[in-house]
Amino acid sequence: MLYLISDAALPVSFSSAGNLTNENQFLHPKRIMDSYELLSVTKGNLHIQSGDRSYHLTPGQFVLLFPEEYHFGTRPTEGELSFYWTHFHFHAGEATLCEETKTAAFFRENDCPRYILPETGSLSANSRVNVLFVQLLDLAKRLGSLSAVQCNYAQSTLLLELTNECFFRHHMLQQGENIPLNIADLMEWLQLNYDTSLSVAGIAEKFGYHPSYLTAVFKRYSGCTITEYLNRQRIRVAKNLLTSMPKLSLAEISEQTGISDEKYFMRLFKRYEGVTAAAYRKAFPEKRKNRI
Repeated sequence: MLYLISDAALPVSFSSAGNLTNENQFLHPKRIMDSYELLSVTKGNLHIQSGDRSYHLTPGQFVLLFPEEYHFGTRPTEGELSFYWTHFHFHAGEATLCEETKTAAFFRENDCPRYILPETGSLSANSRVNVLFVQLLDLAKRLGSLSAVQCNYAQSTLLLELTNECFFRHHMLQQGENIPLNIADLMEWLQLNYDTSLSVAGIAEKFGYHPSYLTAVFKRYSGCTITEYLNRQRIRVAKNLLTSMPKLSLAEISEQTGISDEKYFMRLFKRYEGVTAAAYRKAFPEKRKNRI
């Protein structure tokens, strides 16, 4: 897999962004662009080729298309399709392409901020990338030509968030020998099962430990309690749903994040985000839509 590496000392230059939706038989047009393009699929399947690399993207997956490279749809979609897209350029010199095996050194360079972006991948269930996409689209549409500087920084924040996701996965792989297998398994299990009703006692029983012991060990390696870790996953997923699924009620979002009590969900959201869930949803109402 290819990785794009570039200096993050300056923000990127935002060109455009949108949210493409299609009901059936969408085929990406054939084109060559002079900018980078990031696509993030939220519904349906997208079939696209760039250069000699072919991608088949499902919800939660993304692809980064490179400038001056011919790209096109390889076959029409079946059913509904929705994906976010954005075009951008780098200010700080040229970006470098390298193989995944050569990225370790860049991840270790803490004194030099960089964008480190894989050509394709899957977002975690609690990823903030699509939330930042919505905020970028809102800024671009709401402020128009006045939003150039804000959009440059919003675009950069989105790319740095994607970099952080990649860094976290790299860090977990590098630190795997130091984290007990049961704790790593528990972290992954919580990320997959945040949408069910869970208790520390029930989790401890499932993994075969006393609740107090498991809580202490988990906090030692993760920096937070099991409940705190689980709540963070749920709130991040809720933020994605609030911005990407406007027809979902707060009660439905609460249910989908594993919290059966809507009022408790609302209190929890405000505790973590400093605003109510309703206010968070209203903060970024504008999005550029492409309906094809």
